[in-house]
Amino acid sequence: MGINTYMPGGTRRRWGGALSLSRARGVGSASRDACGDRCDDRGRRRRRRREDMSRARATSTSTSMVRDDDDDGDVDDHDDIDGDFRNECIAAVSGDASRVRDDAHARASASADAGWHAPASPHVVAFPLNARETSAVVEACARRRVRVTPRGAGTGLEGGCVPYGGGCVIDTSRMKTIDVSGVERGDGVARVGAGVLKSELNAALKPLGFVFGPDPSSNPSIGGMASTGGSGLSTLKYGTSKENVRSMTVVTPSGAIIRTRAETRKSSTGYELNALYLGAEGTLGVITDLVVKVHPLPRTRCGAVVRFADVKSAAKTVADCIALNLSTLLKCELMNDEGIKVTNVVFKTSLPCEPTLFLEFVGNDERQTMADWKAFEARAEANGARGSTFAATGEELDDLFDARRGCYLGAMRYRGLEAGTLEKEHVYVGDVCVPLSRLADTISTTEAAFKRARFPCVICAHIADGNFHCLIPFKEHERAALHALEDKVIGAAIAAGGSASGEHGVGVGKQRYILQEHGATHIGIQRSIKRALDPQNIMNPGKIFPWHASPDDELHAGDDDKHRRPKLAKL
Repeated sequence: MGINTYMPGGTRRRWGGALSLSRARGVGSASRDACGDRCDDRGRRRRRRREDMSRARATSTSTSMVRDDDDDGDVDDHDDIDGDFRNECIAAVSGDASRVRDDAHARASASADAGWHAPASPHVVAFPLNARETSAVVEACARRRVRVTPRGAGTGLEGGCVPYGGGCVIDTSRMKTIDVSGVERGDGVARVGAGVLKSELNAALKPLGFVFGPDPSSNPSIGGMASTGGSGLSTLKYGTSKENVRSMTVVTPSGAIIRTRAETRKSSTGYELNALYLGAEGTLGVITDLVVKVHPLPRTRCGAVVRFADVKSAAKTVADCIALNLSTLLKCELMNDEGIKVTNVVFKTSLPCEPTLFLEFVGNDERQTMADWKAFEARAEANGARGSTFAATGEELDDLFDARRGCYLGAMRYRGLEAGTLEKEHVYVGDVCVPLSRLADTISTTEAAFKRARFPCVICAHIADGNFHCLIPFKEHERAALHALEDKVIGAAIAAGGSASGEHGVGVGKQRYILQEHGATHIGIQRSIKRALDPQNIMNPGKIFPWHASPDDELHAGDDDKHRRPKLAKL
């Protein structure tokens, strides 16, 4: 079965057989030769897409990571990419040919994120500067049913920006506008392009005495943070990125430009489209600019590291202190003993190898921050803390937190440094989130499972949120064993009332688990939204969930939802 493809100038053709409809004149032998060349190109693209999918399946943590049915059932004829398409994209970006790239370097640079999932190259990479140019690029893609993969800084970990099946990557990294007039007016908001990095926004806000609250350890783009729901180290006080985005400009799969809501603090005028696009990972549209909340910079900072005999004591201390409502507590992070060991090996530190809390207190009154620290210290001592180191200034505090921020790099280099080979390894990064009351037990069982399998288990936790990351270095021959353990770890977190991902998103890496977490009815509603807003399935296809329901979904379509969740192995 062929599909309709719309060509420049209004030409409409149906591929998969003879040319059936055309307004073009002079369809003769030259046209047939061109058609044959086109079909040869299609065959090459089909083989390439299949190779991408095969590599993805071979390295995926999820059997549903990339499916043959990731579009409307005709994956081979999903796009029509040729020189004319590139010219359309050049016209879309104001005629600047340097911002539409199909050379090997540009395609390779857009083929992966920072995670461990298989790479895949796009056919074309476009670099629009604003919503208008993005709209024109998307319209060109929609006419030809070309896949669109939005990309930010590429710091994601779940393959969400990897262009499986090729198509066009829309790279937002050049959308760098920063408008702080809302801060100067007293509205407490800034408008930023989707490609603005967290550090760039905070550099612009600092002279005005403000900060953007969410603080991932990486330096992601603001658009990418909104797209995945990233949060980081300061969620306890400022919330996740979702709570800090007031409004967005989004280009829809048809190329329309919309504003998700008014920039006001309150708005109750219909469906909350802001919430719909936040965390959608580019599957419903391309975020081009955002209005974000900003917060006054605190005048004082202090903090500490506190050591415990075990994770359970540390977790109990955190739960006790949250109940005390310590208003100046900004960051409360945990590293397990193996995480501290990795830090010492890689960064040449000499911290005691014990479960350790990293704390930061901020405020405008030094007496209040000190009072909160003393209250925390008293609870820690009551729960058996083995010792603490206090940092009275921001500079001292930053030195302490360097160990926490270096977890990922440390895990990557750890075994190579220990073995003297200096080899860097792949690192699996978990992202489960559980109720705080279940955190200590979940971390303990997770540590034990990895250690039984003889994997180093570096744990870095946003412990006050119940969100923890397992960072597991591995070699290629260990991948299968790691997949099996991932099933158990995430299954245990979901069984504890938690989530498969607290802040990294689903992408391709967590698809297997969202059905277990939410149930088939819930995922069916999400799929219905996707189909309604993106009927051609061109917008980041194959991410979060497959286009078609699995046979297991349909088998239990009439059952109560709690019985429609796949079973994973137990720890």
